[in-house]
Amino acid sequence: MKNLIATLLFAATAFAAAHGQTLHIAPMYAGGTATFEVHNGSPGTTAIIGYSLHGSGPFTLANGLILNLSAPFNRLSPFSLDALGNGMLGPFPMPSSAVVGMRVWFQGVQVDMLANPIYSVTNMVPMTVQSPSTPPGMVAIPGGTFEMGNHGGGNWPDEQPVHSVTLDAFYMDTYEVSNTQFVDFLNASNVSVTGSDVYQVGGAGKLILNLSHGINYSSGIFSFDAGKDHQPAAYLTWYGATLYCNYISTVNGRALCYDAITFACDFTADGFRLPTEAEWEYASRGGDHNPYYDFPWGSDSYIGSEVNGLFSNYDRTIDVGSYAPNGYGLYDMAGNVGEWCNDWYDSGYYAISPTASPTGPAGGSERVLRGGGFQAPPPYLRCSSRQSYYPTRNFNNIGFRVAAVQ
Repeated sequence: MKNLIATLLFAATAFAAAHGQTLHIAPMYAGGTATFEVHNGSPGTTAIIGYSLHGSGPFTLANGLILNLSAPFNRLSPFSLDALGNGMLGPFPMPSSAVVGMRVWFQGVQVDMLANPIYSVTNMVPMTVQSPSTPPGMVAIPGGTFEMGNHGGGNWPDEQPVHSVTLDAFYMDTYEVSNTQFVDFLNASNVSVTGSDVYQVGGAGKLILNLSHGINYSSGIFSFDAGKDHQPAAYLTWYGATLYCNYISTVNGRALCYDAITFACDFTADGFRLPTEAEWEYASRGGDHNPYYDFPWGSDSYIGSEVNGLFSNYDRTIDVGSYAPNGYGLYDMAGNVGEWCNDWYDSGYYAISPTASPTGPAGGSERVLRGGGFQAPPPYLRCSSRQSYYPTRNFNNIGFRVAAVQ
């Protein structure tokens, strides 16, 4: 147990929500420290994080508790939750024995002696140890070849033909960009506010955001509504998403990917940008290529407990990461908010798409949106589903996440 603690870096968060407790783990890096956090558990109870190096279960303990971990498995030291149901274990130092690429499976258990049953478990979460060079808050997605498009049938002509695509390795945000992150960008940028609309000052003067969903403006300062700090930023345009990418590139000392006038993307720059449509679909599949599943949770079936979609427990956006991640450790690749991609949309593009790192058509009128949102019915939550909107479009279920070259 202690040896593995010393080889992993991750932060874990368990939520007691309507869909059950959920274990959240940030990307694991070689070097650094390991910290575990539990929020919204039962006050005064005990939390335990277990792990296995041998994949998923199930495995039944002597007390009847069923874990989704394979034996042999170990557990970390129990830690107590406070009066608010929150607790933390760590941080622990990590030596050089943390091997990049190591695969580990985790599950959390809450022990409540006053409840029946006493034990309750979170979902099982697989994670991979990342390189120290992985940018904070991102996951390293390995390069590879996959068959892009709809493998599940149905009348979706813009998802055909299924075609082979080879991608270089890239980084992608673990979570959708939150209100907190987008507010930081707005407060650090040269923008103007007209009514409820926020515009770029300089460059092409594009519309960035409509102040209608969790972000507000008063006395020259942008802020977020109480309780919405960790919800995904929404009502933002494609232009707003790209300008955010330029902002975090500047903050991190990286070359800008976007021209602030033409909004052309320099794919050779080491800065941050929106993922290409091919990168997004490849990442959403979480490494599941044999077989190719319809949904990011590794199934051809819609499962309401896996996603904040039309038939889930919510009719609004919720905190990023409230559901289990996919095989690459990416959260909310379906539902919550649809996500802008860099590409122009062309319904017939798959017939002419390059096989190596396609970046979409040279032009168009609409940009690609992927992943559906909290109002999306199941067919629009599939990995291969394609939607498109004008880049000035903003709505309460449109957001984004960021990518970068490795």
